[in-house]
Amino acid sequence: MKRDGYGLVAISYDSIDTLKAFSDKHSIGFPLLSDEDSKTITAWGLLNEEATGRTAGIPHPGTFMVDTAGTIVARTFEQPYQERRSAVSILEQLAGTTPGQAATVRGAHATLKVGASDAVASVGHRITLSVQITPDAGNHVYAPGQKGYIPVSLTLSEDAAFKPYAASYPPSAPYVFVPLNETVQVYSTAFTITQDVTLALTREMRARATKGEVLTIKGELEYQACDDTVCHRPETLPVEWKITLSPIVR
Repeated sequence: MKRDGYGLVAISYDSIDTLKAFSDKHSIGFPLLSDEDSKTITAWGLLNEEATGRTAGIPHPGTFMVDTAGTIVARTFEQPYQERRSAVSILEQLAGTTPGQAATVRGAHATLKVGASDAVASVGHRITLSVQITPDAGNHVYAPGQKGYIPVSLTLSEDAAFKPYAASYPPSAPYVFVPLNETVQVYSTAFTITQDVTLALTREMRARATKGEVLTIKGELEYQACDDTVCHRPETLPVEWKITLSPIVR
């Protein structure tokens, strides 16, 4: 984070003594700020007004990204308080970069590079999966929504171990197919599909995380490639991601 020019501060309504004990126990390398009277929490509109008793003053947890001028440039929140977007996923979202590639899959007319923002994640973490597709030279694949052809699509296998979000596709470009005098939306160069998933907070997943088990997320990438004269047969390629589970730090 420092290399990329970012700083990190955590703010909570816990006392200084509580935060120091937690920081010492887990060797926290960034400031933990105490907002015991919840003035900052309230000023930022984060106060959970339904919380009472011991939890009175607690915020709705989330992450704000603030630039050097003090302007909020992005923010991320999840509905259940235990679910959080991972730090690496946030940084890649800010930078617009692609999660690191981990495996290559070769198709008949395209090459896939499969990656994830996090190789290790806790239950409740929201991470980003990616598939970078590079069509072979002279070929293109069809963008989502293109009628008359089979558009590229990423589909994850159903699994109680995670909750998937909608896949995100980059903008496509128009292509004129001269023989039929038609204009279609395609990808002719390398492009990346991303999809977020949140690791489930079930008792089973907590137990697996305590053991440090590896979660395998499986899916399929379907596409149809064409060149200037021929449309090839559609192809479905298996893809997978392996995430090492870690327990929640308390």
